[in-house]
Amino acid sequence: MRTHSLTASRYLPLRQIDVRSLVLVLALLWATTLGLNANADSIEGREIPTWSNDSILLPELAFGGSVYSVELSLYSSSTNDVLKVSDSHLIGPAGAPDSYYDHAARFANNTLSIPIFESGGLYFAVELEPLISFTEVAPLFRLKNLWQVTPGKLSVPIGGLDYVSGTKTGVTDSQGRFYSVQGSPVAFSIGALTLGNSVSNTAANATAYASLFTLGEKDSAYSRSLQVLGLLDADNNSVNGIQISSTMKQSAASALAATSLTSASFASQYTSLSGSAKGVNAAAMSYDADAAQINFQKLEIQSYMLTRLQQKSIPGVSLSIELPNGEIWHTAAGVADTRTGEAMTPLHQFRIGSATKSFTGMLIMQLVDEGKLRLDQKLEEFFPGKFPNGDVTTIKMLLNHTAGIFSFTNEFPDFESAFGVTMDVEPSMTDLWFVRYIGMPGYVYKPGELVNIGASINSAFATNNATEARPYLVNKPGEQWNYSNTHYVLLQEIAEMLTQNTWQHEITTRFVEPLGLTHTTVPSPGDLLLEGTYARGYVNWADNQGKFVADLFGFPYTDIERSNTDPSYTMGSGAMISTAADLVKWANAVMEGKLLSTATQALMREPFEVRGAFGEDINMLQGIVQDLGLQVFGHRGQIVGYDASWQYHYRNANDILGTGTAMAVLLNRTLLTEIKPDGSFHISDVNEVMLEGILEILYGSN
Repeated sequence: MRTHSLTASRYLPLRQIDVRSLVLVLALLWATTLGLNANADSIEGREIPTWSNDSILLPELAFGGSVYSVELSLYSSSTNDVLKVSDSHLIGPAGAPDSYYDHAARFANNTLSIPIFESGGLYFAVELEPLISFTEVAPLFRLKNLWQVTPGKLSVPIGGLDYVSGTKTGVTDSQGRFYSVQGSPVAFSIGALTLGNSVSNTAANATAYASLFTLGEKDSAYSRSLQVLGLLDADNNSVNGIQISSTMKQSAASALAATSLTSASFASQYTSLSGSAKGVNAAAMSYDADAAQINFQKLEIQSYMLTRLQQKSIPGVSLSIELPNGEIWHTAAGVADTRTGEAMTPLHQFRIGSATKSFTGMLIMQLVDEGKLRLDQKLEEFFPGKFPNGDVTTIKMLLNHTAGIFSFTNEFPDFESAFGVTMDVEPSMTDLWFVRYIGMPGYVYKPGELVNIGASINSAFATNNATEARPYLVNKPGEQWNYSNTHYVLLQEIAEMLTQNTWQHEITTRFVEPLGLTHTTVPSPGDLLLEGTYARGYVNWADNQGKFVADLFGFPYTDIERSNTDPSYTMGSGAMISTAADLVKWANAVMEGKLLSTATQALMREPFEVRGAFGEDINMLQGIVQDLGLQVFGHRGQIVGYDASWQYHYRNANDILGTGTAMAVLLNRTLLTEIKPDGSFHISDVNEVMLEGILEILYGSN
C-alpha cells in the first residue's frame, strides 16, 4: 500500500506517489455505528480534524440535513489509493444551512469541503469532487483544491461574510473565523458588496474590522459598512454578534451589487438595500451613521469583555455604561456561578470593596454642608489621646489619605519589620487582621477594634521608632499620600458621633433610598451571607498570597468560592454591596453635584496631587480619585472574591459635566498575580483589566 499526506504545495509523499492517482472514497454509513473518541486538535476550543496515522476524523460533517462524525482511513484498492469511511456516527440535525458555518466539514454543491484540518503542525483546507464509479458501492472523491491555510479571526464575531484568499473562498463562521491561504491576503465582502481592502492575516492576532479600511475608524466607508452590518444582522441584536444569513444575501443580491461604500449616492443605495432586507426580515433596522457606530461599539465592548475574561481567568463581568449618545447600557458576560454555570446578568449584586469609601466620603461632605463638621477639625476632638498626632490630623487628611495612620488591612505576619515598628505587645498569629481575613470570613469585629489596630501601631511607632525616615503608611500628617482603610473607618465613627445614628442608617437614608439604588445594601456586622441574586466571588489563595499561605490554611491551588466576608472586616472602608447599574446612578449623582451645594462640591473637588500611586498619576479628592491618565473620577474597590469600579469619564477637563459619562464595571474574582520577566509581580485591577480597553473602544487612545 502506498501512503501519503497533503502539504502546502499539493502533496507531501510519505512514500512517493503521483498526485493524479489520489482518489478518495467517501462512504457515509447511515446505519447505526459506534461513536468515536478521537484526540482532535483545537483552535480556541473548537475541535478540528486531524490527519494522522493514515486517517482523518471529521468531528462534524453536515450532509443532507444531518450532522455526522466520520472517520476516513486509507486503504488499498486494485486501482487506486482511497480513503474509506472506517466509522461514522449520526450526531443530530444540521439545522438551517447557515448553521453549517460552524461545522468542520460540509458535503454540498457537489463538493466535500473540509475548511480546516491539521497535519504535522500545519493547517490545511481541502475540497474534493465526486467521481462516478461502477465498481465501488460508495461515491468516489478526487482532490479538487488543496491549500495550506492560516486560521484567522475577526476581532468581533461577524458571521456570514464572504471572503477570498488566493484561490480559496469561504464564509466567516458565527465567531468571525476564517482561513486564509498562506502568503495571500484576504478580502471580505457581503455578496457583491466589497468591504474595504485586502488585509494580511496572522494566527497570533485577531483582525480588527476597522483595519479593512484605509483610514480605519475615521474612514467614511468604515462608517457606512457599520450601517450595512446593522441592517443585515439576522436578529437585530449586535451584542450577541452580527450574523448575515445566506437567505439575506441571496434575496438582497441585486441591492448589494448596486451598493458602494464609497459612492456619493450611498444614502439612496442604503435605502434600497433596506427595502430588500426588510423583505427578508421585517424587523430589520436601518441606522444612521452615529447609531450604527454605537451599535457596533456595543459588539466590540462585549467581545472585548469575553476576551479579557478568558485571558485573565475571570468567571464573569457586569457592566453599566453611559454611551456617547446618552444611552445607559447594561450588559454582562461570563458566569455568576462556576459550579452551576449560571449566566452573569446586570441584576447580579457584587461586593464593591473600597468603592464604599466614596459613600462614606460623601456622607462626611454632607455633614460639612450642613455645618455639623469642618474639614479642618482635628482628629483629637473625636478620639482624644488615641493618636500621637491627633492634634494636627484633620478631617480632610483622613478623606484624602494623608493622615498617615496605619491601615488595619496591613496587619499581616511580620508587619512589624515591614513597617519599622516595635510593638510592646505583639499580637498572636491568629489575632492578625489578615490571617483572620483569609481563614475566618465569619469573624465579627466589635466597634472600635479596627480603629484600635491603627492607633496601637501608630502609638508604638511614635514611642519606639520616632525617626524622620517614615515608611509607607506611617507618615507625618499632611505630607504624603498613604492609602489607609483605617482613615475611612475613623470617618464612619465620626459621622456616627455627629448624627447619633449608625453609618448604615445614614448611607441608606441619605443616598440609597433617595437615589433609587434599589439593589444596593449597607450590611451590618454579622450580616455575613449574600442573599438573592448575587455573583459568587472567587479567589486562588495560592496565587494571591503564595502556596505557603494556601498550605497553612488547607486551601487548594485553584479557585475557591469566597462570597462571604463579614462586613465588620471593613465597615465604612469597604463593606457595601451593589450592582453596576446602581453605581452608574451614584457616579452621576456624585460628579454632577446632586448631593452637595456648589461651595461644598468645590471643597470635595480640591486635589492632593499624587504621582505614581499604584503606578498611576492621580489627584486624591475628598473620597474620590481622579485618574489623570484615564481621564476619570471615581473609586475602585477590591475585596476578596470581587473587584469593582465606578468612574465618571470626561473628555474635557474644563467641562466635565458637559463631556462626562458615567460607568461601572464589576468582576467576581480576586485578580491573578502576574509575574513579570524580571521576577517582580504585578496585581492588576478592574480598571486595567476591563475599563481601559472599553474607554479606548468608545473614545480612542488619550
